Order: sequence, then C-alpha cells, then structure tokens
Amino acid sequence: RTIGGGNYATDISQINNIWVRAYHNIGRCNYFLNNYTRAVSVPQNIRERYAAEAHFFRAYDYWILTTLFGDVPYITKELNVYSPEVYRGRDPRETVINNIAADLENTYQNLPAFIAPASAQFGRISQAAALTLLSRIYLYNEQWDKAASAAKRAMGLGYELYSTGNPANDYRNLFNFTGRASRTSANKETILAYVYNFDLGEDARTSHNLSRELWVPNDYSRFAPTNKMIEKWLTADGQIWNPATVNTYEEVFENRDPRMKQSLLAPNTPWEGRKDGNPNNTNAAVFTYPKFSNDKDGCMTYSGYYLYKYVEPTKVGQVSQDDNDIIFFRYAEVLLNYVEARERAGGVTQATLDSTINLLRDRVGMVHLTLSNIPAGSDLRKEIRRERTVELFFEGHRYLDLIRWREAEVLGEDLLGVNRRWLDPSKLTAGILNTLKWKTVGGEQYLIIESGRTFNPAKHYLLSLPLNQMQRNPNLRPNNPGWD
Repeated sequence: RTIGGGNYATDISQINNIWVRAYHNIGRCNYFLNNYTRAVSVPQNIRERYAAEAHFFRAYDYWILTTLFGDVPYITKELNVYSPEVYRGRDPRETVINNIAADLENTYQNLPAFIAPASAQFGRISQAAALTLLSRIYLYNEQWDKAASAAKRAMGLGYELYSTGNPANDYRNLFNFTGRASRTSANKETILAYVYNFDLGEDARTSHNLSRELWVPNDYSRFAPTNKMIEKWLTADGQIWNPATVNTYEEVFENRDPRMKQSLLAPNTPWEGRKDGNPNNTNAAVFTYPKFSNDKDGCMTYSGYYLYKYVEPTKVGQVSQDDNDIIFFRYAEVLLNYVEARERAGGVTQATLDSTINLLRDRVGMVHLTLSNIPAGSDLRKEIRRERTVELFFEGHRYLDLIRWREAEVLGEDLLGVNRRWLDPSKLTAGILNTLKWKTVGGEQYLIIESGRTFNPAKHYLLSLPLNQMQRNPNLRPNNPGWD
C-alpha cells in the first residue's frame, strides 16, 4: 500500500527490508555455492541438486531486485567486512539478468523434472520450478522467444491444471484445503508452494493467518478488492462487462466469468465472518450483504467486497493456525507466460490460445477466446493481459505486471470500491451510506477506499535505492531517476 500509493521517501523501512532480505539470501547462496564441492563424502548428483537449488534462490532474489531497483550490485563471492565487494557499485540490469539466466539454464537439469504432490519432497525445487522462474525472468526483460522456450520446456514435465470435473469449485479449491498440493496427490498444478504444518509439535509447527485476515470475524478485512478489479472479469459469454447494466449488488456477480464467484465472496455464500452488514440477516453463517461499520461484531470491508480465493473456512475462527499452502509457481502461470511471450513475438495462433488460455477457461466452463471473436472494444494483447489478471488474481503478480507493461499510472488513481447505486439501503444499517465517502465517476458514485495516491512515470517505475544503503555504500549512487 505504501509503495503502490507513491507517497514515500527514500528512507522507508519497506524498501530497505526488500534490499536487506534479498542480499541476506544471496549471501547464504553464495556461501553454499563457494563451498559445496568440499562435501566430498556426499554423492555428486546430490551435491549438484543442492547447488541447482541455490542457483534458483539466488536467481529469484536477483530477479526481484532488478525488477524493483533496476541496476544492482551483482555479487557471487562470500563477503566479510574487509571485502572490496562490500563497496561495489551497481551492475547493469542486463548483466545481472544474463548471468542469472545462464545459471538456471546450466543447472536446472540437475533437479528432478517433477516432484509429486503430497510427497515428502514436495516443496523442494523441480526443473519445472526453475524453468517457470526462467520464463518469468525472460518475460520481464522482454526476451520473448527465450521466455516462450522456457515455458514450453516446463509444459512437458508432468504438471497439469487441477481439475476434478467440478467447474463451479475446482478453481477455488486449488487455494484451500480441498486441493492443497502438500496433502492432495491429485493437484499436479502447483509447481512450488511454501508448505506449512500446524500439526507438528509446538517447537516445529509452521503456520500463517491469511484465512482469518480475509474474513476477520471481529474487525476489518485486511484485503479489499477494488472496483477496477470488479470490472476485469468478463461476462459469461466472453464480452466486456458493462456496469451500467447492473442495478443491485447481487447482480454484480451474476452472468460473469465463473472465476469471479470463486475469487470473491458473493451474496448467499456460507462464510465464517460472523455478522454481515444486513440487519435483516438472521443467519450469521451465510453472507448476504457487505458490512461498512467496524463494530467488532462481524467482518467489515473498506471496499464493499471480500476475498473468497485463498480462504480456508475451517481456519478463520483461529488465530495464526492456518497451514494452507501459499503458492509461488503453478502450471497456469506457465501457460500464461507462454501465450504472452508468443503474442509479443508475433506468433499467436488459435492453437496457441486453445493450448493455454482456453484450457484455463475449460476448467471453469468459460467460453473460449478466439481470434475471430475478440471482445468488442479490445484486442488480443489486452485480452491476454486480462486473462493473466483474473487467473492470477491475489497471487502477487499484479504490481509487477503493471510495472513491466508500463501501465502503472493507474496506481496513482484513487482506489474505489462499490457503486452506491447498487446498494439497497433496506439491507444496511440505517444511514450508514451517508457516513461514507464517495467519488463521482461517469455520473456514478463509487466508494472511496483511498485517495491522495500518486504515480510519476518519470520516477515510480523503479523504486528508490534505500537511503541507509547509499549512506553505507556511496558507490551505489546515483540513485534511480527522479529520486535524488
């Protein structure tokens, strides 16, 4: 929120934390890679597998650093306080990218091609994970043919979309206990996830709090879907949704891409957020209407919408006992990386769409995207980007996608929520709508989530280098454009 809103200085802790954590991890990888061959009693194939994993993690952190900061110091040696590299200047982004891509290309085959879900090895790095990361790196750096090649190689290693023949729930179940790959052998879509286990002993258990944070039963939801996202999902027949055709809150969710109802909480859905905003609702176990007051008895929303994706209902009532998988890479992204790279290289055919985007749509029973029937007012590139936005919604891709697409000016706009016209005052606490702030856009009033945001394209496409890092190492200067 701080970074996306654009109102921050060079000394904020969030930016410094990104830098410090990345280089801390890189340092650990460098130590291993500089020393692992000394383990002469360990079989070479095992040593090389661990080395390939270290190359993966180092590449991941350098990908993050270059995406956010551009040019950064490229360090592969062990450092101590006397090392000249401590005061190294910044290397060109292209140099860093070429090196980490070469590392992955040279080592990924030392990894197992496929790691079975629900196995003891699940959570470690496979060839598919390395190739998915490689396709990201190439995609983010506009090396289209190489991005397509890496994705294509990942597509032939045994992973597939998770589907049980239940289009109304399969997409959502991929992100809850029903389909979590660490426990579900049928989920061959999740390529890499952070695996948690609350059932281990007190000193060994791992967990998070995401499900409860999405439906906090006695406070506000920590995540607020915006109106801009609401408008992204197409209609059920594959056309661009027109908000003017909707007159009620319930209608927002009807006749839309089925992934919408599996991503956002629709009215008349069971939930664990306690009381909703409808004083006439006598069943707290069913959501009927958004809650706009934070009276600590039920889950409030700042936008009028709630997440459904990634909620494991059985964990909402418990604090920090959620051990659902958090997915880093899944097969759907591989398909989306491939089709985007092919489109940018000028090589998309209907067969390309059918083997990528339309497989994603088949899972939920959505109509196909065809070259002869692009939605009116759009084009193929926009639709490929839309597909990525809705399929990977709430998985950590959006900010970085906007940056690399050079579409991030939208981050400077006010964050808006639900349209006031769609809300029925009889289903809300009397007078509550008059206590909220609204903004008129196109003759319609939308709830204001946050205003005062800014995005300067001459400045904000890269983050500032952290101030205290520049103070410690003056050779990092000059700072990125617009920040000095």
